[in-house]
Amino acid sequence: MKRFIALCAVSALWGGGVFALDVAPGGESLFLYGQPKFLAGAADAAGGPVFSAGSYSFNMNPALTAGLQCLSADLGYTGIVNTDSETLASAARLGLSVPNRFGVFSGALQGFFGEDAVGIGNVAVARAGFSRDVTENFYLGVSVSFGMLFYEDNQDFYAGADVGAWSRVPSIAFLKNVRFGLTVQNIGKSFDTAGPVKDFKVFSYPAMFTPKLGVAASFLDIKDLEAGFSLDAAFPTFANIVFNAGLQLQIKNIVVVSAGWDFNLREYVDGSAVHGPVVGVGVKIQLNTSGSELMSKRGFSQTDIDADLLWQDRGDGLQMISVGAAASFGVKDTIAPEIKIGEIRLR
Repeated sequence: MKRFIALCAVSALWGGGVFALDVAPGGESLFLYGQPKFLAGAADAAGGPVFSAGSYSFNMNPALTAGLQCLSADLGYTGIVNTDSETLASAARLGLSVPNRFGVFSGALQGFFGEDAVGIGNVAVARAGFSRDVTENFYLGVSVSFGMLFYEDNQDFYAGADVGAWSRVPSIAFLKNVRFGLTVQNIGKSFDTAGPVKDFKVFSYPAMFTPKLGVAASFLDIKDLEAGFSLDAAFPTFANIVFNAGLQLQIKNIVVVSAGWDFNLREYVDGSAVHGPVVGVGVKIQLNTSGSELMSKRGFSQTDIDADLLWQDRGDGLQMISVGAAASFGVKDTIAPEIKIGEIRLR
């Protein structure tokens, strides 16, 4: 904890004095658009206030998918309306995670379209990742990405990698399921494109080499009710600070109510509006698919679906609505083996 506080302090001093990079407003969040789960926990590297993991997770921290036991897929869409210019930007994401005995392999396609509404160009990105559990409570992961940007008459490419680690302890004081996430994102080349002519700037986003630290835990866990928080700090190129905080309340493991807030110091200094809070609701649905021959043949006797809807006022006339769903196919193995001399059997 002392090291974490020291790193925050040093980065704050550096960020206030250096600020050598020009970042397009919204550019640091480029890879988070398109899936509401990225915003429901305020893009937390530790897995969200109320822990959840799926094929969407390796965008936030490539280690988070290591605990998946079942095939996982997600699909999301985000619409951003610029009420000042009456224009629309759209983002979409499709992801898949496949566990096997070596680890968990993940892939995703993302797109962001609508340069007139937000001003960060039209972007298409492909991402692939691998994660593995070292122990039950310690995961490691890595991902690589490649993307293309089209902005007015400019074109550019992105090529980067993320590395991450995740750990969990059962409790600290009154906090339960305490989780820590560490990831270094965008190790490689960022998108570069000329900004508005009047500013004579070159924007670079998302910032190259971004360390990110996150902590999350449940502070209330009683029958049919769980509440948690997350705190997250990123240090893009050690020349900026992006802070995220999230709260979630889960009711009967069915309904999840979310609130989050993010603050980008560089954007604030440059005069961009401070984002309003993210508010949203999610519903978990469990389907018995054992009666389907197609599903049962593949071992998918049960399918869990999470559906989410979020809204945020991002300031500067931007209103964001995000919808998405994540599905897990199959039944998780929650029964530990009981080992006896000469035999192995389930409890």
